[in-house]
Amino acid sequence: MFDAVVRRIAAGGYIDEVPPGRSAPLRPAPPSAVAEAEELAGRPLPSLLRRLYLEVGNGGFGPGYGLLGLRDGHRAGGLNALTGIKGGVLTLCDWGCGISSVLDLTDDQVWGSDPNPAPDGVPCAFPQHMTIVDWFSKWTEGTLYQPWLVQDPTNGEWRGATDAEYAEMLEDAFDPNGSPA
Repeated sequence: MFDAVVRRIAAGGYIDEVPPGRSAPLRPAPPSAVAEAEELAGRPLPSLLRRLYLEVGNGGFGPGYGLLGLRDGHRAGGLNALTGIKGGVLTLCDWGCGISSVLDLTDDQVWGSDPNPAPDGVPCAFPQHMTIVDWFSKWTEGTLYQPWLVQDPTNGEWRGATDAEYAEMLEDAFDPNGSPA
């Protein structure tokens, strides 16, 4: 998976160029920043994520506004990856409008957070039923969607949207020629 992610990053012009929204090319995180994150979390980072930080860049590539960096790394929406890490949660990326993807380091599961549609009292965080490897795999394939909180039409409960619901929403938003409806 590491090689597939690096190929996607290179294809996007992130390596040895100044990527969109950045002022400099990607630079790996210093080992001390990774060690600090692991100390704060009380556990090692997943191996794929660790390698990406140490060998590719301290954030700034990937979905949304880019993978958030560790200390002195890429920031978006005023956040870096360490926001919430003492609780065992590493913030992966900011998608805009308060929406984010986070990694629960206790079980390596990715969660989404979408505070926008939920009424008071409904949690805005929900499991996305994928690991960090799945998350990056979907990104490299172009099938990773931002977290989206929806109300289930059958039982009325709030949950994360399925891939089929995303596909339907995208189909409804565009006419057959790919133009906005």
